[in-house]
Amino acid sequence: MIQINPREIAAEAMMEIMEDGAYNNMALRRLLRQNGAMPPKDRALVTEIVNGTLRNLYYIDHVLNQFSKTKTEKMKPWVLAVMRTAVYQMYFMKIPDSAACNEGVKLIAQRGLAPLKGFVNGVLRTAGREKAAVILPKEGTAEFLHIRYSHPLWLMKMWLAYFGYAETEKLCQANNQSPDVTIRVNILKTEKPLLKKQLEQAGVTAVEGRIAPFALHLKKTADIGRLQVFLEGLFHVQDESSQLAVELLDPQKGEAILDLCAAPGGKSFTIAEKMENTGNLVCGDIYEHKIELIAEGAKRLGIEIIAPIRQDATQWNEKYVNAFDRVLVDAPCSGLGLMGKKPDIRLKKNGDEIDDLVPMQRKILSNGASYVKPGGILIYSTCTLCRKENEKNVEWFLQNHPEFIPEDISEFLPQALWQESAERGHITLLPHKSKTDGFFIAKMKRKG
Repeated sequence: MIQINPREIAAEAMMEIMEDGAYNNMALRRLLRQNGAMPPKDRALVTEIVNGTLRNLYYIDHVLNQFSKTKTEKMKPWVLAVMRTAVYQMYFMKIPDSAACNEGVKLIAQRGLAPLKGFVNGVLRTAGREKAAVILPKEGTAEFLHIRYSHPLWLMKMWLAYFGYAETEKLCQANNQSPDVTIRVNILKTEKPLLKKQLEQAGVTAVEGRIAPFALHLKKTADIGRLQVFLEGLFHVQDESSQLAVELLDPQKGEAILDLCAAPGGKSFTIAEKMENTGNLVCGDIYEHKIELIAEGAKRLGIEIIAPIRQDATQWNEKYVNAFDRVLVDAPCSGLGLMGKKPDIRLKKNGDEIDDLVPMQRKILSNGASYVKPGGILIYSTCTLCRKENEKNVEWFLQNHPEFIPEDISEFLPQALWQESAERGHITLLPHKSKTDGFFIAKMKRKG
């Protein structure tokens, strides 16, 4: 039988992500598929090491730089990948330090770097022995949060200005937890209690959602795409924050609705299900392969009213003017609310892209507004926690589009989620409070 070392696969994934700029979920998916003979527990170990290392990378590099004379930016890529994953195992997993160290040294030798075995062994053993001696920046500072919780320094300064220290620290802690998989029950085909029972019979732990009526949180999922209930189209994967955006849209049976930036399709599927598969739902996206994914997902779920169309949301479409009862603009954004699920985001953003995104978001929002019938509803949402992209865009929109007014969303919110801004038509979901992605939703109504 072929012996596949999960620690080697994890280090290879780190190489691809850090050296080649690969997305962590795509690198993991490809490597796990290539090494399909690995048992489930080893596949889970690879995923945990890679995602955990990425979530804690600034801290791990801080540790390595404290105990190594050769700093991380000078290390060979394979040596750095192995040492980073080893430190993660030693500091954040219930793996004996000696095992993590010995396995790391073996991986160095196997790649023809035997002369560096002594260096790697020495640094890792010191790091394991001196855990209590790691020196961090002063508590109460952006620099402390940056290293302790491995979030970019520029982001810590921005969030401190928004939320204050205590809230920012809780937000960082929440981002560093391994998230559940959240699904939305396909009410066209089944009911929540029945699906919950079927999932549990398949060995998956399913617990009730917290804020969306048809949400379930899954644990022990392994490969969700192989579950029979998935293949039968009884659910789709969708965070509760995204489900809440559709609750606020409040789609009705028989309406004409536009999901302007629809990929990967989760919100479109939920809209169609709430419309009871009756009406007209147009879903647009700029990429052909994403349009195909939406079409495939709709077919699996038994949804017939979705019309996926390739279109650039920044380009005005005269055919859509005053054509839709409701329009959802889930705009392209910096994704700063997704750090729990996509830990590599924190390593690939520097804040500069925000100033480029805002004009595009405003263009898409204005286009979407022109497609709403008089008396209709416009939802603007993002998966980021940045006021330039969120509140400031809504303020700009309402000033420049007096035909729209904010719509009170209080009645749609569970009591635990209510915040004062809900009466003014918008809400920000913080992961440590809502147990969702970081998310922003605003609801506007076009005057009749």
